[in-house]
Amino acid sequence: MSADKVISIQEVRIILAIMLALAFLAPTTYTLAQEPASSYAGLMPTKLQRTLDAWGKGPFCAGCHNMRYPLPPEGPLPQPVNAFEATEMEPGLKRLTNDPGADVGAVYSSKEDKIVWATDSVGNWTIWIMNGDGSNKKQLTSNNVISGWPSWSPDSQEIAYWSFNPSSKTSDIWKMKSDGSSKMKLTTDGTYKGSPMWSPRGDRIAYTANQTGNMEVYVINTDGGGQKQLTTGHNPGYSLETRTTWNPDGVRLYYQALTFPFPPYTVTTISGDVAFVEIFMVNVDTGKASNLTPKLHENVRSVSSDGEKMACISLRSPNYGLWIMNTDGSNQTRLTWDGAGDRAPKLSPDGKKIAYWSLAYGNQPDIWMINADGTNKTRLTTSPYQDVYPSWSPDGKKVIFESDRAGSFDIWQLSLQQLVTVEVSFEDCPAPGSASKALLTVRSSGDGNRQVQLDRVGLHFDWNNESKYTENRSSLPKTLSGPNDVYQLYVGLSVPKEAKFGYHFYDVRVEYTEMKGGVMGTTRTYEHSSGDLEVGTLARRQCGELYKDLGTELERRHEAEINRSISIGKTTSEVVLPLKGYFDYLLRPEAESFVRANNEFDAAESLLRQGDYEAALPHFLTVRTILTEHQPATTAEQSSSLSLILLTSLPLAVVIVVSFLVLRSRIERGSTRNDG
Repeated sequence: MSADKVISIQEVRIILAIMLALAFLAPTTYTLAQEPASSYAGLMPTKLQRTLDAWGKGPFCAGCHNMRYPLPPEGPLPQPVNAFEATEMEPGLKRLTNDPGADVGAVYSSKEDKIVWATDSVGNWTIWIMNGDGSNKKQLTSNNVISGWPSWSPDSQEIAYWSFNPSSKTSDIWKMKSDGSSKMKLTTDGTYKGSPMWSPRGDRIAYTANQTGNMEVYVINTDGGGQKQLTTGHNPGYSLETRTTWNPDGVRLYYQALTFPFPPYTVTTISGDVAFVEIFMVNVDTGKASNLTPKLHENVRSVSSDGEKMACISLRSPNYGLWIMNTDGSNQTRLTWDGAGDRAPKLSPDGKKIAYWSLAYGNQPDIWMINADGTNKTRLTTSPYQDVYPSWSPDGKKVIFESDRAGSFDIWQLSLQQLVTVEVSFEDCPAPGSASKALLTVRSSGDGNRQVQLDRVGLHFDWNNESKYTENRSSLPKTLSGPNDVYQLYVGLSVPKEAKFGYHFYDVRVEYTEMKGGVMGTTRTYEHSSGDLEVGTLARRQCGELYKDLGTELERRHEAEINRSISIGKTTSEVVLPLKGYFDYLLRPEAESFVRANNEFDAAESLLRQGDYEAALPHFLTVRTILTEHQPATTAEQSSSLSLILLTSLPLAVVIVVSFLVLRSRIERGSTRNDG
């Protein structure tokens, strides 16, 4: 055998040995198809949102689009509040309604502290009235018909409303006294109607109706006479919206006209738009009308009390953004352009602020407020649920809105100007039939120039009637002198035997008097609702805590393995996401503890939902033990392990390289001797 062949074979052997040794040190490589991607198809996880239906299928469009019913005839909503988590509320937020149905469309009276709204809690949609603090609720319309869209008369003594009779299939406009008496049918044609709007002058009511085969705008005197059709001549593809809006002068009336589809050869002003929704103004005395927003997609929602400004939403933003303009259509100014969608703007009574709901934060409906000049945009609510359709109190100090944060849509009231805030902490987790205490900490939120005298402090629990508050007045009145001054007191509570396990709602009420320069001023009331009073047993509390903590940890480990699967690019055609690597992981021995922990957690959760806390607790404790004993390697540990591998492998690599050089030298010397 020649020396060249010997050298070649020896070199190959050495190279193979080196490659084998270095294979343990080489980083992971991928084929082109396995190349890790920074994102998967550009998709980002989002919460499920109900579709905004353009024809009134849901509460979002209840105030602006044609509907068969006065308010959203939706099916039962899923319970959004987790049975094992507390529900904390924004300061100064009070729950005004509490029933299993949907409470929507709330409107303050202009001269009295009254609120009228519609609910389906007793079957068909009915109109109710209550005091501004939620007390003295009274049903005004019968539940054998469907009634809604209440509108106050200027003097707050009467209410106009829409009613549909399921038996005769007729729809008409009615009015009644604010106590529900003296009901009077104003229209008699029975055709489809939109919501009525009482004129600020008090003499007429505007509405829309389908008397001619197309939705047109009408006005009628408050005694049922003098009906007048204000719009006419629209083709079948051109219909009017169901809502009208008065100017405070009682003469100018605004409405929307919908054009869908576009007329032939029409060029849209807004890119990608599918319909014109134009704002018109009509003089109800002369019938003269003008188009304020030609070839645009607008929606008027509010006119200022001085009749000078109009708040609307527009697709020019993009999506629905908040705009303001003069009431003659001039000086159109965009206030918001988040791109997520802003809706239902309402000008404050003084015209300086606008309340609205927006999807600007995480595509989640919240109540926001902004100055009419576009400054000081403020997010008022931060609930993970749906807060929509705000309305101002006559004094501009409160906003009411609809929210499903407590399980179904209710009416909530947010106070915007308060000189105190209250924190509540409970002594323990009381069992049904037991007694406990709550510690109330009252703080002054005013400046140092104003003092407050606390007169009464009380708690109301959801198992009591709405007027019964538990109080402790032994140390009252008490004066708070500044923002750092704090007052604390304990209030006792007795939990009835029939109280259900879980978190309960309660209300806080503080009556206080504002003081300035030692002079007694206005007496005010701070009210707040929350849902973090837990009733249960020790096992129930332990289960609740473990359910949250262990569920979070299992989800974290699950997401980590999913992300690892995505990072290596392993995919399978049977699933949307690249999960093949994750499925492979679940079949490996190191996943056995993770799978076992998940199975135990599922068993514990099932028992927990059945209310068997004593049986659920051992399963939760087993999960905790498994997760504690089988901690996944952290990034630092993985880095340390890699360093250890490199350090332990380095001598082997050195030995191999030195051996290669020695052998190479010997071969070269042998080759030299042979040549000689």
